[in-house]
Amino acid sequence: MISSLRGKVGWVRGRQVEVEVNGVGYEVQLSIINYQLSIGDEVKLYIHMAVSENDVRLFGFKAREDLDLFKMLLTVSGVGPKTATQISGGADSLEIIKAIGEADVDFFKKIKGIGLKTAQRIIVDLKSKIGGLGELNLKDNLPLLEDDLVLSLKQLGFERREVEGVVKRLPKEKVGLEERLDWCLQNIK
Repeated sequence: MISSLRGKVGWVRGRQVEVEVNGVGYEVQLSIINYQLSIGDEVKLYIHMAVSENDVRLFGFKAREDLDLFKMLLTVSGVGPKTATQISGGADSLEIIKAIGEADVDFFKKIKGIGLKTAQRIIVDLKSKIGGLGELNLKDNLPLLEDDLVLSLKQLGFERREVEGVVKRLPKEKVGLEERLDWCLQNIK
């Protein structure tokens, strides 16, 4: 298993680059197209090696955090290396994590090849995995305890501003998720 490559750039074609390591050239698919590389540059890339029945591909990332996010995306049903590359190449890792934390379906739908169901699946599958990042407040002024409620309302198709408005008015005596969701559905504007 290849976990990283350090070497010189042999050639660059769009998102593909050859990294020459001790006389051997490795073709690597980059996640970002604007990663400025020139022939002869010394580079270190963190690598994910995707092996399928007919193909072996190397996907390269500048930072280990980007590789970790890419691997998390691959755990989502229906998201393969090509789609995960589209997602990670379309935005900064922190923006992607924030979009997951905020259940921002529209963020993912803007990415080529991702529809509503895949966007929802990404959010639902990865929300618990990034939820451990307690130091990051991924919600703008919404209590972290409201994550499941907010996600449920957004998945039902309500706009962010509608959800924020109703959650802020939610009575404190409403305790369970079902009870809170029921109240919100009756009082959303």
